Amino acid sequence: MLEYVTEAIVLDKVDLGELDSRVYLFTKDFGKITAKIKSGRKIISKLASHTEPLNLVTVRIVDKNSPQLIDALISKKGIPGKTLFKIVSLVRDISPEGQPDHNLWELLVALADSGAKAGDFSSALKILGFDPTCAKCNNCLKGSPDFFSVKDLIFYCKDCYQ
Repeated sequence: MLEYVTEAIVLDKVDLGELDSRVYLFTKDFGKITAKIKSGRKIISKLASHTEPLNLVTVRIVDKNSPQLIDALISKKGIPGKTLFKIVSLVRDISPEGQPDHNLWELLVALADSGAKAGDFSSALKILGFDPTCAKCNNCLKGSPDFFSVKDLIFYCKDCYQ
């Protein structure tokens, strides 16, 4: 049984069964981790408010058969915004599990502190290996695409995006 203590940003929290939850974290030391929270939806749960999306937290994770979040303490509440939620969803969906990325960590911490602007989504894409400045539309090969499909991991221009 391994135990880890690290800083993390809560990317998302999903209900799991009747009382449990699954939390997606991006940690400073271990990259993206998906952990289970036992009884996290109980009214008396000590973890419920700490594990809300966009929070910067210090977590304790025990990994026996699968990661389980045991403790969490908020360091800073994130500033919600549409662009920040898009970036956090992007990181949750396409960043690899268990691969630390200090550049991505620094970007997420800065965005949680100050809120996100429109250009920050492009910065996140660039860090994740999808640089929009070098990209072309997947269909017509026009430069400077306007949209990125997370599902397909490709860029589209305004004319080709549907």
